[in-house]
Amino acid sequence: MKNLNFIIYKILKEEFTETEIKPSCCDGCDCWESCGGEDYWNGDNGKPVIYIDSNDSYFKITYEGPISGYLLKHSKCGSNDTMHQTCNVLTYEINKFLKNKNLKPVLGYIDFKRVGKKFSIGVPLEISKKSYKLQRRGGMRHDPGEISVLGTYKNMPGFEGPVRYSSGGINEYFVTFYQ
Repeated sequence: MKNLNFIIYKILKEEFTETEIKPSCCDGCDCWESCGGEDYWNGDNGKPVIYIDSNDSYFKITYEGPISGYLLKHSKCGSNDTMHQTCNVLTYEINKFLKNKNLKPVLGYIDFKRVGKKFSIGVPLEISKKSYKLQRRGGMRHDPGEISVLGTYKNMPGFEGPVRYSSGGINEYFVTFYQ
């Protein structure tokens, strides 16, 4: 048992002490967009790999890389939750994709999975009479509660949600509403 506790301690210690990396191409707190999105975050030189697969019935983002250490897209200029920042990239990219399309995210069937250093979120889409947005609030290693997303979005037209997803220490509440 002592060996198992030591191994867990080492893994957690490494997870929290990875070097913070803000790429030279990043001029703010949005390295995803300012560095070129998928073209930059492609696994070269140890960077995380992030790719997006989308069509009018499904939108999926996949991340593979370190749990922390890089700044991707965050409201704060911190990089201690790189993997979780994939959720910020998801909402940015899916909302760009959904803009001016009559599609709606199907909240009850989101595929949300983290295994080790891999994390993916797949969002089914359905045809709608209106163009929808997807938003979320969440955390890594903590659950902010559904009030964090309700307080911001509950009065939006066509509001639905929140629906909670959790995997591997990442907790998210998703909502959708008209654009």
